[in-house]
Amino acid sequence: MSMQRILEQLFLGAKLLRTDRSLRFFPPDFTLRRPLASMLDKHLKQGGECYLVLYRWECPIEASGVWKDLLPVLQSETKRHLRSMAPQFWADSDLVGMDQLGPQEFVLLVRGDRPDDNEFVPPSLFRLSDHFKHALEYKISVEPALSKYRSLLRLTGTYVPIKSSYYESEGTIERLDEAYQFALALSTKQVTPQVIAARRQLDQILRDCSISVLAQPIMNLQNGDVFGWEILTRGPASSVFHLPDALFRFAGESNQLSKLEFMIVKFALDEVASRSIREPVFLNVTAVTLSHPLFLSHALQCLEKHPEIAPSQIIFEITERHEVEDFAAMTQTLEKFRRHGFRFAVDDMGAGYSSLQWIGELAPELIKVDRSVIQFVDRFSVKESLLRAIVTAAREMSCEVVAEGVEREEEADVLFRLNVGMGQGYYFAKPNVLLYEHEREIFKETKERIKYRRGKVAS
Repeated sequence: MSMQRILEQLFLGAKLLRTDRSLRFFPPDFTLRRPLASMLDKHLKQGGECYLVLYRWECPIEASGVWKDLLPVLQSETKRHLRSMAPQFWADSDLVGMDQLGPQEFVLLVRGDRPDDNEFVPPSLFRLSDHFKHALEYKISVEPALSKYRSLLRLTGTYVPIKSSYYESEGTIERLDEAYQFALALSTKQVTPQVIAARRQLDQILRDCSISVLAQPIMNLQNGDVFGWEILTRGPASSVFHLPDALFRFAGESNQLSKLEFMIVKFALDEVASRSIREPVFLNVTAVTLSHPLFLSHALQCLEKHPEIAPSQIIFEITERHEVEDFAAMTQTLEKFRRHGFRFAVDDMGAGYSSLQWIGELAPELIKVDRSVIQFVDRFSVKESLLRAIVTAAREMSCEVVAEGVEREEEADVLFRLNVGMGQGYYFAKPNVLLYEHEREIFKETKERIKYRRGKVAS
């Protein structure tokens, strides 16, 4: 046996002795084990939830002649940048693993829960994975070996949840493979048995109105009271559509997004009325649904059934799932709603499509600052500068500001120091069912903490 062959076997043997965690990023092609599946299995056995995020390079027809030569370089650079960039978007503890599962298909396994809270939803996986996709696509396109093909490089992204109850297969490897095939079918728009089954399941949810809502309080940072409630949607607990990211994403891809949002508005207002909620209620809605010719009349009809709810109590959060292309038309749409008393908030300010143009063109009554700005705002001066700029612009336009995703005391202290009006996040309260007024003693401690920390920062 040659020395080179001996060294290769020793090298392989050394790798085989490494832990699964140390091999979770693009493990070698072992025949004895699959570290990615092992990490997933460990996570699922602990009761955790996980998403498979698929990024796929599309081969346009005009690039078919160069694709064969282009692919090896594209694969190598994609792996390199995934390794270096993913930790900038996800915490290390949230990255279960990553691997290449096809010639132009790469996956991340991202945890979708927290050990102490089964209702935790990852900070908008849709937004985070989409931002990552754009960043990765740009990084690859400016690589010297690939820059001349920049116009041909297009990255698509999709994701599906992995949970023990979602798939019939008992083995983790089978669940991983099924989730990958499902994501691949969605990405390539294939009509597979899985996609057909998912569409039937979504149709059943829409027919039965089988959703539920939670609410997360938005706290007034001046006095510590509950300012309002953001309504959060859940699909059936045993469904692949339990978490909202999967539900809304698939509804959009199935051209049923507006139908879903119509249903949610009705269901949410029924719940608000049943709990005698008097504070403002934030309802997420896409620009597509807002522009639907029947949405305004639908909202008014829902309120007719509940005269105790005033239109001014309803604040529609315009989410970034779809970019606003015609601001003039959207402004006219918002004015029709405002004539009836409805108010609007621009969601995800500081990330994605949301920008100062949204504020200037749409003149929202409230601005919700994205959690990507708030997270570790105490450690990054550029984030604090951006937050200060948003607060200043909002003040000049008579908008109120809500900071989303507040999880740490240090982040809250920055909000107090910059005189941000409202805050929302785990630091104040977790999502829960809507509460009657007599059940709100649980917020007494939060109110006292806000008053104490605000006074401490001011002094």
